[in-house]
Amino acid sequence: MNATTAAASLSPTPGPSPARTPKTPRPTPTAPPAGSSATSGATTVAFVDVGQGDATVIKSGSWAGLIDGGPAGSEPAVEAALAKLGVRRLNAVVVSHMHADHTGGLTRIVSEWRPRTAYVAGTPTSALAGALRGAGTTVVQVRRGATVRFGAAQAKVLSPAGLSGDPNSDSVVLRLDASGKSFLFTGDCTGPNEAVVGSICARGPPIFVLKVAHHGSRYSTTSSFLAHTRPRVAVISVGPNSYGHPRPATVGRLLAGGSRVYTTWRNGGITFRVSAGGAMSVSFSRSSVPVKKATAAGVR
Repeated sequence: MNATTAAASLSPTPGPSPARTPKTPRPTPTAPPAGSSATSGATTVAFVDVGQGDATVIKSGSWAGLIDGGPAGSEPAVEAALAKLGVRRLNAVVVSHMHADHTGGLTRIVSEWRPRTAYVAGTPTSALAGALRGAGTTVVQVRRGATVRFGAAQAKVLSPAGLSGDPNSDSVVLRLDASGKSFLFTGDCTGPNEAVVGSICARGPPIFVLKVAHHGSRYSTTSSFLAHTRPRVAVISVGPNSYGHPRPATVGRLLAGGSRVYTTWRNGGITFRVSAGGAMSVSFSRSSVPVKKATAAGVR
């Protein structure tokens, strides 16, 4: 992992930009350093820079998982992140929903990294379903209230309770608790389901790291949701796009609520590590400077 700094200041030193890994051959896992998540009860959460899409690697002890796989063409970046953390096989993938900017890279990744379990809400695309069958992956439909062990960390499903037919609204939303630090993974959740997630989070401690829903679009991350979740840090997974993501109004709400905001577009890959004792550190593959203005130019 690149140079890190304690989360108390969250003012990390940026690391070097990672080299792109070619599609073939598959990258060779590197030996993790002593005291890393592979050799302790630490948990690492790496938001991969996949452009306009989502992909997050989680490593906790010897357990390794992936939430979403980015759009088609993201495979080299995702595989490089897996290899950097010493992953040889995935224990699980979580598919937040079946839109291409979250699943486009998963077919190849599933085929090559053979996850033992896939957690989904709804029917996988035909290509992804075929890859999961070929990899011998057990597909588990999850709903609100389910709890899943991610190595030393625990993930609780906060949404959906059922399926409405709107893939964004029906996104699998997870709260990951690792040594007293909580991460909220929201997919593209919006509308009533986002409101319910907020009300659930309001009954617990503030969220330490929020993965902002729907790439910072205008349809998610309401003021009410932020008042309930109270995120200390917000990560927006976004790249060049024609939608105006992230929307300045959304970024403005995050800043007004006191969140420190980072984007993969501006900061590159963003990696958080929580030690077994609960100490947090963060590193970046590009800039460590957070977003400070709620303008389109200010988020890049």
